Amino acid sequence: MRLVSGTAPTACSRRACPRRTILQARCYTTSTWDSPIATSDEVTHLKSKFQAYASQIPRPTSSQEQINLSGWMRTETMPQLLAHLHNTEPRTRRASHAMYAWRLRPSASGNSLLLGSSNGGEAGAGERLERLLELGHCENVALVVFRWYGGVKLGSDRWRCISAVAKEALERGGYLGPREDTVVRNNDPGRKRRK
Repeated sequence: MRLVSGTAPTACSRRACPRRTILQARCYTTSTWDSPIATSDEVTHLKSKFQAYASQIPRPTSSQEQINLSGWMRTETMPQLLAHLHNTEPRTRRASHAMYAWRLRPSASGNSLLLGSSNGGEAGAGERLERLLELGHCENVALVVFRWYGGVKLGSDRWRCISAVAKEALERGGYLGPREDTVVRNNDPGRKRRK
């Protein structure tokens, strides 16, 4: 999937990030990471660059890891994914910030979900990515966003750029869950009509 001229711009490209550097969209696997990795386009705003990667989380192999999934994610899976990205995408090693979040359903029949994140030096970024995974109804997904600092402080614009690339990676990977429409206002009998 590539951005095509005439495509509606994202909130980030419209407001905070007027220039988008378009790289080839990829979704790939390698021998060091079994699950496909979806990649967003790179977004550039005031010399800072942002790019996101999303992948399905592989299932733990031993029953011991099943018991402590949160620890397994922090100590094995996420470092393995980051190392894989550093090896396959060498420029990610030079990133100023590597923030990530993951959301995991421990068992197919369970109702509980485990969340985890790391700010990667960008205060509040991990929690924001967790919330994005939650709102997107993503399950068994890891999301990593890299930022290359360009020398200019972005303020709140950085959140728009982080969210835009993260959403794009999740969409490209097909990790966004079904949307739940909770309110239908057209059939509300108590609703007053305007004249």
